[in-house]
Amino acid sequence: MNSFKLKLIAPDGVKYEHEAFEAILPTPQGQITILPNHMPLISLLSPGEIILKINGTEHVLATEGGIVDIANNEVKILADTAEDVDSLDQLRIEEAKKEAENILAAARDDVEYADALANLEKQIAKINVLKRRRKYRG
Repeated sequence: MNSFKLKLIAPDGVKYEHEAFEAILPTPQGQITILPNHMPLISLLSPGEIILKINGTEHVLATEGGIVDIANNEVKILADTAEDVDSLDQLRIEEAKKEAENILAAARDDVEYADALANLEKQIAKINVLKRRRKYRG
């Protein structure tokens, strides 16, 4: 079976550096699936779910965004965050979502509004990852 080199880097270090068979990533244009010998591509990542298929195992992570670079059968993902779905704390996410909603409602200028809206989008994306993985109790 064909594979490609995958490297996923987050602020806390290299999360994955393996041969992979498939990667599903959230982009502003929608989800994309990367298979071996994918055409060259550079794209932003949106907040959402990263699914990696490595050695017959599926790894699911939540991301707040980032960049993906695909060239020469190598995929480099530079993620703002990459949290394993099993480590997501629903209560913490719900609190961050509520705080973002409160800041959004009280925003005094466009910058504060945009920052709060971006944070709200990230928290909603994490909740959606939990819902898809049936780990959401709400």
